[in-house]
Amino acid sequence: MLNLLRNTILRPRPTIGPDDMEWQLEAWGWLLDNLGGIAGLAAYPIKLPSRSDFPPSGKSGLAHVDSVFEQVAKCFGVDARNFQLELQEPDVDPLVTPTAAVIDAPSSPLGTYQPSDGRHLITVNPKSLADLEQLIAVLAHEICHPILLTISEEPPGGPEAEEFATDLAMVFFGFGIFGANTAFVHRQYQDAATGSQGWSISRSGYLSQNEWGFALAVRQLLLPETEDSWSRHLVDGPLANYRKNLKYLKSNPQLVEDLHRPT
Repeated sequence: MLNLLRNTILRPRPTIGPDDMEWQLEAWGWLLDNLGGIAGLAAYPIKLPSRSDFPPSGKSGLAHVDSVFEQVAKCFGVDARNFQLELQEPDVDPLVTPTAAVIDAPSSPLGTYQPSDGRHLITVNPKSLADLEQLIAVLAHEICHPILLTISEEPPGGPEAEEFATDLAMVFFGFGIFGANTAFVHRQYQDAATGSQGWSISRSGYLSQNEWGFALAVRQLLLPETEDSWSRHLVDGPLANYRKNLKYLKSNPQLVEDLHRPT
């Protein structure tokens, strides 16, 4: 009995529940079936939040967004000229005084996508401009929308799961590190102008850190890549999730092996 209990405690476990795991594996199958299978996945190596992959644009405002977008679009193999980018109106500053803030102040999404006059319109929240990694994550997510719209079959879960499938597509196209690192950010801030200081929390995307970690582990086993070439770029939370899920999937290899099917 003691050995059984010990084995139960030590057995690798995923960081997501059975329903979320079932959906994600089905969604991985959907992406592979419609985007060229393992060969299609191999065409998009993992991108890194580094100067070598994304050098600073040296620009500001919309010109900065346009420059970064050209870099991201090139990674996807899409023509940046088919897209129109616009900046959203700035969000209302919730900080009234150094000690008073507006509760539930309205906030626009970090990015939006919609077809527009034969082109693709992407709008970006100005607050993303200060964080290059977040801006890249937003742009990559929005580029995935028109790509997935070319698939006639709905993703597993139907229309309600489209945004989650779009996040997962970021992992397929090599931008999983950016999505995982910006899914939940907890940082200290200090504003010299107002004298305010404290901690801020921001979230982006639709998958949780746990789900990003599982998705990255699936990709690693679908298309083994040198882990040290990219996993060290993950922040602590996603990295811990990735390692736990990788260990779990390695102990249950059939889960990923079932995704290796002819296209």
